[in-house]
Amino acid sequence: MLPIFLSYENIHVSAFFFFLTSNSDVYSTISNEELDALVQEIHCVHPNVGNKMMMGHLNSRGIRIQRHRVRESMRRVDMEGTLTRRMAIRTSHRCQYSVAAPNSLWHIDGNHKLIRFVVHGGIDGFSRLIVYLLAATNNRASTVFNSFLSAIMQYGTPSRVRSDKGGKNIQVAHYMVHQQGENRNSHITGKSVHNQRIERLWRDVYENVLDLFYTVFTRLEYEGLLDPDNEIHPFSLHRCYLHHIQHHLKMFQDAWNHHGLRTAGSRSPFQLWLLNEREGPHNHHAEGLSIPEVELSRPLTEQDIASLPNPTVPFSEAIATYCETVDILTGMLEQSA
Repeated sequence: MLPIFLSYENIHVSAFFFFLTSNSDVYSTISNEELDALVQEIHCVHPNVGNKMMMGHLNSRGIRIQRHRVRESMRRVDMEGTLTRRMAIRTSHRCQYSVAAPNSLWHIDGNHKLIRFVVHGGIDGFSRLIVYLLAATNNRASTVFNSFLSAIMQYGTPSRVRSDKGGKNIQVAHYMVHQQGENRNSHITGKSVHNQRIERLWRDVYENVLDLFYTVFTRLEYEGLLDPDNEIHPFSLHRCYLHHIQHHLKMFQDAWNHHGLRTAGSRSPFQLWLLNEREGPHNHHAEGLSIPEVELSRPLTEQDIASLPNPTVPFSEAIATYCETVDILTGMLEQSA
């Protein structure tokens, strides 16, 4: 598998070879049993994944499988889910969307579907390449800007950026005007609902990643194990789940950037971005939403933090680790009250 997340200066070095392998007729030699095991592993992490995104997950691991084999494996592993997704398919009429070339326009936004978490994201308007997805516990402008800068280091500076009018985007706006110039719409603002590319992406992010965590957190609330108004609970939730959310987002981003697009001759977003760059040209909260940062009754010392459970456990053990963290913190802070 060739590396995808390279610096902008070096990204073209391996890109040519990526195209040779990704566009060839050479498929991976793998048995149905081995394929089913991989599909089952991915399905456990992304239970709502469909055939095309499953191919994207496999492609991102350097495994190229014929479409019909992936489809048959999905049926063997998840027959009920396959039928459910087929029944849910709907045809929608979308507005005409046109961008000249890669890096002509990036769309950036934040998604607030999870309790006291925010996902910052950016997508290239031409290729639909996801340039960044970051799980965070705040909505600060510095967090958005640092995510944006990390994407620039990988893919270069876009000509224009579109976002909502929220204050979280102010540092990105200043950077774009400084780098690309004034009076040319270097930073375009408007309502989130009109930011078409990123709004569509959020639907897929929720379905493939956030829905799983939303279900877990809702269950914790329902069972009385999570109280968003008790600062100990969000702190413990952040400590035990932030890295899991980021890991799932990274897997989704890799799969998305390698899955074939129906409207682009089954080329992937990465292929579209790279080829054209070389050759040339679910509803979420309203903009400006503030994410309250967690403030415990007193700062934790290094000794306090060392006494907490290790948060880097498998996802299946995260609930138990969260509950243990809540219990220890509650006792610790009650003693010092």
